[in-house]
Amino acid sequence: MRTTILLFAFLTFFLQVKSQDSEVEIYLMQNNSIVQGKLLQSSDDSIRIMVDSVTTLAFAKSELEGKELPVSKEVNKFRKKLMRNESKEIRNSFPGIYQIRNRETTKGKIMVGITSLGLIGLISSGVVFVVILTTIPGLYGTLVALVKSLIVFATSTAFLGVSSGWSTGDKFKTIEKKVKNRYYYRGKFTSSNPIPQYELSWKH
Repeated sequence: MRTTILLFAFLTFFLQVKSQDSEVEIYLMQNNSIVQGKLLQSSDDSIRIMVDSVTTLAFAKSELEGKELPVSKEVNKFRKKLMRNESKEIRNSFPGIYQIRNRETTKGKIMVGITSLGLIGLISSGVVFVVILTTIPGLYGTLVALVKSLIVFATSTAFLGVSSGWSTGDKFKTIEKKVKNRYYYRGKFTSSNPIPQYELSWKH
């Protein structure tokens, strides 16, 4: 029974990986947009993707760069620019929101929770000071209130530091992986069929 469960888990993971591998993004450098689809065929000279149920597109590998194909200095520089610009756009976002939007819900919720605890703690440190000072008047009460509030403040700051650092590092890794795990098409793109393209929010 245990062997069956392990085998099932392995097959599920394998199928998920294969499914992810079949998803392809092609960045059209001509008009600064992205075409997404499922990889149907990859030969020595071209790749063919299915954009939707009726539309398939073929791209010559001689005009593609990225993923397993060689990357020129120009495209490499362009990818770095994409990473910088996308990082700027989400730099000030609340920790965890980017991950949730990126369908990493569990990780995102943990980050939101840690950040929320930190913010609540910062507010509570002031409340703790006032409550203790009211309860224990005099110099001794002031010292006790100061120590207790500083402990709460330091703990809250640590929570915020952890969530912020974790979120920032995770954002950069995700953006870097996304930018590097796509093809870049430098040729002219024309199509008689309307296909879904994803416009980016900045222009190069």
